[in-house]
Amino acid sequence: MKSSHLSHIISDPRGPEEVLPTLPAEELANLLDALYQNLDTPTPEFGAQVWYELAVEESARRAVSPGGAAHGVA
Repeated sequence: MKSSHLSHIISDPRGPEEVLPTLPAEELANLLDALYQNLDTPTPEFGAQVWYELAVEESARRAVSPGGAAHGVA
């Protein structure tokens, strides 16, 4: 994931609580990877830590839910 795409996601006005549950599993995994890499830089994106923590929680929630599917997504 490019830095510009990561910045676009982090700046989404809906926030991580609304965005993360709607992401497909592969996109959530890619976002987690990009956030982790970003946090390992001297100047991570503002808000990346919160997004990372909430993305980890969303990933864990899916891992324990039946089928691992996002709740409320058709």
